[in-house]
Amino acid sequence: MRVQRSFLLLAAVVACLLPVALMAQNMPASDQSSNSADNSQNQVLVDPGMIYNSKHAEDWVGKAVTLKNVMVQDTNKTGDFWVGSDGHHRLLVTKPEDNPNIKAMTFHKGDVVTIMGTIQPASKYEAGETGAQKGSMHHAEDSSGVFLMANDISITSSTQTKH
Repeated sequence: MRVQRSFLLLAAVVACLLPVALMAQNMPASDQSSNSADNSQNQVLVDPGMIYNSKHAEDWVGKAVTLKNVMVQDTNKTGDFWVGSDGHHRLLVTKPEDNPNIKAMTFHKGDVVTIMGTIQPASKYEAGETGAQKGSMHHAEDSSGVFLMANDISITSSTQTKH
């Protein structure tokens, strides 16, 4: 009798939890993933391609994101840099003019960095406002149409050796 009650209690608990598990399993990926664009919180991404490969990259505009442990793919003369897989699949990262600590940071191809910032629309106007190199901003405008304005950057691993 006691075993039968325990079994019935266990069956009742499973019956209550099963619908919750099934609902979570059937949720759209955008509701389950921290890689979806969401106004309410900072999105943590390990792949900047989630933004630049998006069919609607403009939906990311205004979103706070953290790109965690991403590799610097290329740099330019102004100190801004690109993260991504190659010259055609990448996201421009600009450093704010009004933050001397970030502005003074130097990055090199191959560095691994974590960047917190906000996705902005790429345009000639933004190039003038941010101090970004016009050619880089033009490339960002032609590729994904957006860039990341950094408000915090940390170097996880540097390609530069100390002498």
